[in-house]
Amino acid sequence: MNIHKGRSRTEERRGRRSVAGLISLRMTIAMAAVTVIGGILFAAGVLLGSRHEFVERGLDPNSMSVTEQFGSGMMVIDTRKAIAFTLLFVVGVVAAVAVIGRHYSHKEVAPLEQAFELQKHFVADASHELKTPLAVISTRIDLIDFRRAHGQPIDGAIDDLRADVDRMNAILTDLLVAARGAVNTEPVMLATTIAQSVDAVRPLADERAVRLETRIDGDPAHFVVQGNAVGLSRCVVAVLDNAIAHAPADSEVTVSLGFLHHGNAAAIRVTDHGEGIGDDPERLFRRFARDDDGTAHQGYGLGLALARDVATRYGGTLDVESTSPAGTTMLITLPLVEAGAEAGMEAGAEAGAEKSEA
Repeated sequence: MNIHKGRSRTEERRGRRSVAGLISLRMTIAMAAVTVIGGILFAAGVLLGSRHEFVERGLDPNSMSVTEQFGSGMMVIDTRKAIAFTLLFVVGVVAAVAVIGRHYSHKEVAPLEQAFELQKHFVADASHELKTPLAVISTRIDLIDFRRAHGQPIDGAIDDLRADVDRMNAILTDLLVAARGAVNTEPVMLATTIAQSVDAVRPLADERAVRLETRIDGDPAHFVVQGNAVGLSRCVVAVLDNAIAHAPADSEVTVSLGFLHHGNAAAIRVTDHGEGIGDDPERLFRRFARDDDGTAHQGYGLGLALARDVATRYGGTLDVESTSPAGTTMLITLPLVEAGAEAGMEAGAEAGAEKSEA
């Protein structure tokens, strides 16, 4: 372990020296080019100014080296013009140094700033994404303590606790993949993902006396999308967690899965019976936007923003479909794979035909 850390520090120092050397080399080349070009322009300006000085005095510049007029090797230079060109040269070099320095500093520091922003986002995202699993684990531990104190079996609760720990590990892996900008997709059955997500938040719902109901409109085998099961579960869990937090006690949160419009996409709707979210629902999807509505659930304003990021990553959307004082419905849409889309379009056509007959 110490050897590995030592190697990492050595490689890090080498990397910093390499970047510093690269910046120094580029600055040196740029400044050399500026100096050479500026020197050439300076000399040309002085010489051209001198020739104009000869003409102004009625002298022939082509005979300036004639010994009878000026002596051997003599040359007349206007001092005022020479000073003006010198000052212009100095100002030009200083300005060039400032521009070049600013350009390279921004160019070389930009990746560091981007890495720092990614690090901040990852820490914030990881902290938020682990908050719900940790709350579930805490609830399960309380349940285990209760059952053990009353002589009840705890094997099932321990298995659930182990599954929660595995889920936390999977979430961290998914966050790391997302932080690298990678998108790993595979066929995912949404019905299974929804069932796992509901099981993951059920302890929180039980704690708040909220019932969870799941409804699937169609054959579960037709609801297959390209994505990542852990990432999509994160998305559904975030929406469910928000719905549970704003649902009144002894109420119901419904998760429904069906086809969207003409059946080319799956629609996951999460409906609660809370007091609604106001006239600007889009604010909930901005990072660190908090909805201080007086409920016990006062998060960090990341859950729905991260959920939308996940949906977008796999070609889907997350929006507020409807909201009123009687409740709110969140809509997640995801494009179906070809077979599911064909089944959805057939289902949509049949529904349309039934309406026409009616």
